[in-house]
Amino acid sequence: MAENSSTQALFDLWKKQIEEGTQAWARLVGQMSQSGQAPDPFQFWRPLMDQGIAAWSKLFTQVPATPELLAQWKQFLDQWIAAWGKVLEQAMGTEAFSQALGKYLDQWLSLQGPVKKVADETTEATLQAFGVPSRSQVVGIARQLVDLEDRLEGLEDRLGALMARMDDLHKSLEDHEAAAARRAAERVAQ
Repeated sequence: MAENSSTQALFDLWKKQIEEGTQAWARLVGQMSQSGQAPDPFQFWRPLMDQGIAAWSKLFTQVPATPELLAQWKQFLDQWIAAWGKVLEQAMGTEAFSQALGKYLDQWLSLQGPVKKVADETTEATLQAFGVPSRSQVVGIARQLVDLEDRLEGLEDRLGALMARMDDLHKSLEDHEAAAARRAAERVAQ
């Protein structure tokens, strides 16, 4: 009976920790959102987890792991996960959280731009040192080849038009010569 009451007391302690933790998390999210920072769950979660795990570890070392104790442990975990899910859902559904997360992402992206630029420059220098063409050089050559292809197609089109015009001129000349020969034949026949 004493074993069951100590287990129940520990379980009640954990329930209290969950409720207080939920309220503290909600306050933390509210404060962080107002200051424009994205909330850091580890700032709050780590001490709460350490305290809870220490209490359960102490219980498991003092009392044998009975099915009843393990069932209470599972029940506690289920309730804890549900409570955190509810709090996080409420916190993340607010406009303040959205704005704070947006600011955080903007800051992160503004930091990534210079890092990417330095990485690209370093890669370019390394490739140049090894005598390997970089992506930008390959893209430049590809653009030149496409431009050259376009020019060749344009020349082919113009050459085709000139050939067709020359064929037309040649046909006109043949027709003109044939007409001149007929007129000359008609004059001789007269």
